[in-house]
Amino acid sequence: MSDSSPVTRPRRFLTTAAVTIAGVVALAGCDTGDGTTLREPTAPTTLPPPETTLPGEPVAEASVSSTASFDTVPIEIDDIESVPPPDTGAIELTMPWADGAAVDIRYTCDGNNAAPAITWTGMPEETVEVAVAMVNESDLTAGRPFIQWVMAGIDPSLDGLAENEVPAGAVQGINFFGDVGYTGPCPDPGTVDDYTFTVFAVEQQLELADETPAAQMLDVILTVAIDSGSSSSFARR
Repeated sequence: MSDSSPVTRPRRFLTTAAVTIAGVVALAGCDTGDGTTLREPTAPTTLPPPETTLPGEPVAEASVSSTASFDTVPIEIDDIESVPPPDTGAIELTMPWADGAAVDIRYTCDGNNAAPAITWTGMPEETVEVAVAMVNESDLTAGRPFIQWVMAGIDPSLDGLAENEVPAGAVQGINFFGDVGYTGPCPDPGTVDDYTFTVFAVEQQLELADETPAAQMLDVILTVAIDSGSSSSFARR
């Protein structure tokens, strides 16, 4: 993280399923009498007769399972990303710069790329684990903000992190740059990107493995976080 050389943003592409619609149109040799040929209709010109029930005949009732419920529909992991983290306003996050201000160049790819010092207050008493994350709100990948830092497993007795600190027991995810831990803001030249730093209070041990993909790690945090606090900032190049 002390390398001051610029980080080259990797090119990211979304993969979409290619759907091919094959239509076969046949021309029928129907002579109209004037030398022209009519096109065969592509849909039936007549509708099937409606089903009727004879008088006195019992009407079959639809079979409905008593166990069917919307609650039984499985939730895909991709659905989790749309769930906003809880934020009661109790947790306050303090960064080395003011909320809404530009990220200090020291913490960007044009500086030392150092993970900033963070302090927080207002953690709920039932907090068992603390997690932090930084995402680029201006850069979407697969429909979600570009994740540049996720750390979990932080002891709740701590009230912050020193610069570049990874406390004992903490684990870090592989961010969207492919790096483990923090990679600072690095917008494309001539652009301005918006960033959100968030600290989460978790009421259970997550037992996440070090170097878990950041998206998976953050999805788990979002499902079990009981409170959070955020700070917004921006960076330009």
